[in-house]
Amino acid sequence: MAYEEIIELLTRKLPFLNISIANILMAIIIIIIGYFVAIIVSKYVAKVMKKAKMSKILVEFTSRILRILLIIFVISIAVGYLGVDIGAAVISISVVAGFIFGFAFQETLGNLAAGFMIAITKPFKKNDYVEVAGHSGRINNVGASITSLTTLDNKRIIIPNSKVWGEPIVNYTALSTRMIDMRVGISYGDDIGKAIKVAMDVVKKHEKVLDDPAPYIGVADLGDSSVNLLMRPWVNTDDYWITKWDLTRNLKEAYDKEGISIPFPQRDLWIKSQNTMELNTK
Repeated sequence: MAYEEIIELLTRKLPFLNISIANILMAIIIIIIGYFVAIIVSKYVAKVMKKAKMSKILVEFTSRILRILLIIFVISIAVGYLGVDIGAAVISISVVAGFIFGFAFQETLGNLAAGFMIAITKPFKKNDYVEVAGHSGRINNVGASITSLTTLDNKRIIIPNSKVWGEPIVNYTALSTRMIDMRVGISYGDDIGKAIKVAMDVVKKHEKVLDDPAPYIGVADLGDSSVNLLMRPWVNTDDYWITKWDLTRNLKEAYDKEGISIPFPQRDLWIKSQNTMELNTK
């Protein structure tokens, strides 16, 4: 087949379509090349962002969105070679893409958007102990769409980012110090001043209790069967639990030694017996 015949065949428009084979081939080539270019560009952007030490979530989110936008742009150019107005094609593709993403990937996009917000605001980081979506544990990994926790008893919990971002987040290890909130009841017959002094001695003797802020001990309220004392020492965040357990034990032992009782709820049950007596009158 002569060169002129090949050119004529390629440029000949197909019946009913009014599109030449050359245009169809060009559109296919543009889509194939554009797809690989979109992947290369998105990976390059992700690499640059990682070198800049940006958040992993932000890197994944940005690279995915960039890849989608580039592919849409490539398709719009390819459609232009098929005789369709590019402006109209872009609008049509955007509408179709929006419709598809809105229904088929609603949750996925919601999780990605939530992951993006987590990356921007940084409410926690790896190994922080948090309470999110009704679960507590240390942050194991924060991905583009999910967050995983490891509980104290070594269970892995996977939570969608939309759930994490959509509910209150309690970060127990975000700050360097924490206050231990303890309550202990003493008998109404015990000396309140002595009980407070003994408790303060126990608190101040513990090596992990901080001097600043100073610990506070006072009367919280008067219960049904006890006078309830409030103890608020401050410790470094990493020492919170071990110090709380130590103080609980040391306080019990100190109160036992000083004769200060820690009452427990009691109930007195009175049983009234009724004797029936028959009185005879004459």
